[in-house]
Amino acid sequence: MAFVALIAVAFASSDVTGTGAFGGVTGSGTAAQVGDAELSTSELNQSVNNAFRAEQRENTALDVKTYVEGGGFDSVLERLINSFAIAAFGDKYGMTAGKRLVDAEIAGIQAFQGADGQFSEEAFRVALQTQGIKEKQLRDDFTRNLMADQLLPLAGYAASVPTKLVVPYASLLLEGREGKIAIVPSTAFISNTKPADAAVKAFYSKNSSRYTIPERRSIRYALFDKSRFNDKIIPTDKEIEGQYNLDQAKYAATETRNLEQVIVPTEDAAKALAVKITGGTAINAAAQSVGLSAAEIGSVTKDALSKSASQSVANAVFAATSGGVSAPAQSALGWHIVKINSVDQVKGKTLAEARPEIVTELTQKKIDEAMADLTVRMEDEFSGGASLQDIAEAEALKIESTPMLLANGQNPENQNYQPIPEMQRILPAAFALEEDSDPQLVEIIPGQQYAVVDVNEITPAAPPALAKIQQVVMRDYILDQGSKKAKTIADQISKAVSGGTVLSKALADAKVKLPPVQNVKTTRSELVQLSQQGQQVPPPLSLMFSMAEGSAKTLQAPGDQGWFVVSLEKIDRGDASERQDLLAATNQQFKQVFGNEYTEQFINAMKADVGVERNTDALESLKQQMVGGGR
Repeated sequence: MAFVALIAVAFASSDVTGTGAFGGVTGSGTAAQVGDAELSTSELNQSVNNAFRAEQRENTALDVKTYVEGGGFDSVLERLINSFAIAAFGDKYGMTAGKRLVDAEIAGIQAFQGADGQFSEEAFRVALQTQGIKEKQLRDDFTRNLMADQLLPLAGYAASVPTKLVVPYASLLLEGREGKIAIVPSTAFISNTKPADAAVKAFYSKNSSRYTIPERRSIRYALFDKSRFNDKIIPTDKEIEGQYNLDQAKYAATETRNLEQVIVPTEDAAKALAVKITGGTAINAAAQSVGLSAAEIGSVTKDALSKSASQSVANAVFAATSGGVSAPAQSALGWHIVKINSVDQVKGKTLAEARPEIVTELTQKKIDEAMADLTVRMEDEFSGGASLQDIAEAEALKIESTPMLLANGQNPENQNYQPIPEMQRILPAAFALEEDSDPQLVEIIPGQQYAVVDVNEITPAAPPALAKIQQVVMRDYILDQGSKKAKTIADQISKAVSGGTVLSKALADAKVKLPPVQNVKTTRSELVQLSQQGQQVPPPLSLMFSMAEGSAKTLQAPGDQGWFVVSLEKIDRGDASERQDLLAATNQQFKQVFGNEYTEQFINAMKADVGVERNTDALESLKQQMVGGGR
């Protein structure tokens, strides 16, 4: 189901091109055959890039090589194959996702909505064109996704879990552990002697990835908004008069009436009721006397009343005087008797009186049209080879440049640098561009403000020169050497405790001045609560819950700060057999796990049914090209 995010989160595209067909990495090469459908290398490459860019926005240190080798490529490939297989299986057995259903899904995407919150055809086309996405591709994605919505929920529905399996796992939450934790700090073994340059250089070479600065880009951009047209667009007298004539109904004099009514089934009953109300009986009392009730209509115009009731009812109501009762008139619901509570006359507006309002509306409309024409013209010119400089000169735009920035907008060379607010929308587009890409038009405020964006310079992810961070590397080298010595002592202490020596005595036998031992007593449920509150569970406590009673283990502290020695002295077994709340919660969690397993097996069965053939040569070529050729 994570495939939804793959489609909707981003549309960044970076095609891999080359030569050859099945077996070559090309825009139309086949990565996998799923049933009768083909997953192209181009679509796979684009999806991997989308997912990578989304991950990179959260982790700016991430590069393509790390992402691909860390399983990102294979994960996206499997999701796509699963999606294609589900669609093929559904199609094979007569299931469909109709066009109207797909339309509804597309209309719900915020990026395709206009300023009024409704689907905008123009915004839809601009978004697809800007990101290089074809409408058919988008529709196919949503069709497959909707097919998954129909098929997958059934697989894991009502998964059952045996009670004998639930009780021991629920009891784990009540389990308690007691022990002691000691730390052997690296600083206790640091030498005051300055390390040799060769040793520091070798350490830096071995650990250069620790100091790697993520990819940085210098971005050129030019901002513009609707205000550029404020002094240039003035509606003519002819346009104003024409708009006035089109909106004559809007500016004509109107009459509204505040009404209450009773509807009866026959004309005779309506006439009798009208006589009673005209004679002074309140309409509510008159209606109640015949077992009915009066309804408030509120203030309406004649046209509105004719549409909600009938033309004959509207004629009768607007022929009566204020405070009077209308003659009986019929609609599809029956015969209406209407009390006219009040009459409000709204004077019409002459052309001169309506002129300011019309000028404002026409000006805004013409500015919106001019803005739309400008953005379309810019995109056409970029497609035709125009540069950012060409557009800036033609449209009198000011080009700005940023320093070398990370994908999150930070400047590694200046921690005090603050990007402009518009950069939040500019950065994702700028980091999706390749060096030879055309400039991109980025919408900052929908329909109001835009930026023309180009990449000025790209610095691939790489560690800085050793000379620039000499002191930092030297500090890390010294800590690393101290950490190695601390580990030796920590291992000796751990071995002694596991052999029966009390932790305090093992520390004393180490003959090194160390911090005092900490006594620890906690339960697994307390650690779960910490995690649920968003707090990090201390690693030594987590380690205690994976140890045998009477044992000791060592654990490295973060940042080469030293080593923990964790001694587990006692385990208090929990019993949740009478805790219905824990049993119910654990049972529900197991149902989710079992449901996910059934769903996964169902997908595997669908893939086996329709058939899946991976083009291993094309996949390996694409993966290597992304790792070797991409940044």
